[in-house]
Amino acid sequence: MNLATHENGRAHGTSRSRRFWPLAVICGTQFLIAVDYSIINVAAPSIREGLDFGPGGGVAWVLSAYPLTFCGFLLLGGRVADLYGRRRVFVWGLAAFGLASLLAGLAWSPAALIAGRALQGVAAAFIAPAGLGLLQATVPEGPQRERALGVYGAALSAGFVSGMVLGGILTEYAGWRSVFLVNVPIVVLFGVLAIMHLEESRDTNASRHLDLAGVVLAATGMVAFVFALTEGEEYGWTSPPILLAAAVAIPAAALFVWLESRRRDALVPISLFRTAAIGPANLITVLLICSYGGMLFILTLYLQTHLGLGALATGLAFALSGAVAVVTGIYAGKLVERFGLYRVLLGGIVVETAGIVVMVGLPDDHGLTLVLVGTSVNAFGHILALITTSIAGTNGAEEGRRATAGALINVSQQLGLAVGVGVVTSVAAHFAAGPGGELSGWRWALWCSVAFAAAAAVVTVVLRRRLKGEPDIVG
Repeated sequence: MNLATHENGRAHGTSRSRRFWPLAVICGTQFLIAVDYSIINVAAPSIREGLDFGPGGGVAWVLSAYPLTFCGFLLLGGRVADLYGRRRVFVWGLAAFGLASLLAGLAWSPAALIAGRALQGVAAAFIAPAGLGLLQATVPEGPQRERALGVYGAALSAGFVSGMVLGGILTEYAGWRSVFLVNVPIVVLFGVLAIMHLEESRDTNASRHLDLAGVVLAATGMVAFVFALTEGEEYGWTSPPILLAAAVAIPAAALFVWLESRRRDALVPISLFRTAAIGPANLITVLLICSYGGMLFILTLYLQTHLGLGALATGLAFALSGAVAVVTGIYAGKLVERFGLYRVLLGGIVVETAGIVVMVGLPDDHGLTLVLVGTSVNAFGHILALITTSIAGTNGAEEGRRATAGALINVSQQLGLAVGVGVVTSVAAHFAAGPGGELSGWRWALWCSVAFAAAAAVVTVVLRRRLKGEPDIVG
């Protein structure tokens, strides 16, 4: 009896260990990718001086290069991982990320730094979907995967917020180069752990043929689209660069959809969007990130330019909401298990919306407390909603498309961020020209974030049958 109990306990401990290390490696790597998305913001002024970028907006490309290439190569990264091995792509992606970080940290010119940042984005575009595909292959569908995705979502949220804080600390005490060089030993550690604890998985039934035409169209269309939305306010919405980007993005997107609906080995088969909740989940994700990303951008401006907080203090102001997101993410899977995906998703969106509504009347003075309360409430609802869309957007994907489904969720997040920031920036600029000034513009911009979140709630209700995995009566 005692021997049997001992053997069962040892087996249970071994099983938990086998789940812990893969999840720790995958979530830790996603945390690093999210950190590098925002860590550079605080270091930008020091970079401008250190590499003599000059008074122009050249340093902005250091900020933009990473998200542009990350978004552009995500679908390729997901498909390559499915076809050639998710563990292999994950490990090689880490190696490339480390080398790109080394190049950026040792950059001798602005061009070298921008190239390093762009290569970081390319490497991250292979790591992120491969990691999510590995998580699906490692953790069985059901309550265990829902909890794992909760931790995964918490790592992403914590990384994005932590980047602003870590960037300030590293820049102040170790110089701007440290924000890149710190990645090198970390990716070496994660690479070793990945080789030790992750098992290979890939689509063994598909041919190794890669849809190169789809790759080119997807990358071109998304890079042009994200560029137009993120740089529109900087260049002017009717300027030649923005009009050219739009003229490239729209036909590329149309050709991509037309091509993918006809190819046998498509990069992203259109049928994937008809699989259970994958289509609705990606649409809701875009709207959620539009709301969240736009809100963060406006609040950053408010805290820094109106309340006079420094970059590091602004990052610390968001740290409370980051902590709320981490704790919520850890328990989100249990909430989904108890109340169901649809209820948690809709409830999360309602709470997220309420958090923004609290802040739409930004006060002229003493607004820090309001921001702390509003962002914390928003973070609780946002992480619940985002994790449930991640669950819905990956559950049900066939074995050979797991990383592709993960890439789609990542693409939706990047597109949502670009659209959200682009829209709220334009709205804020428009109303700032009126009698209320900048404060009025920011308030109207926050109402746009409310509208995006409300639209996500409407889509959730309308498509609830598909989110629940039930057949859709209409159509």
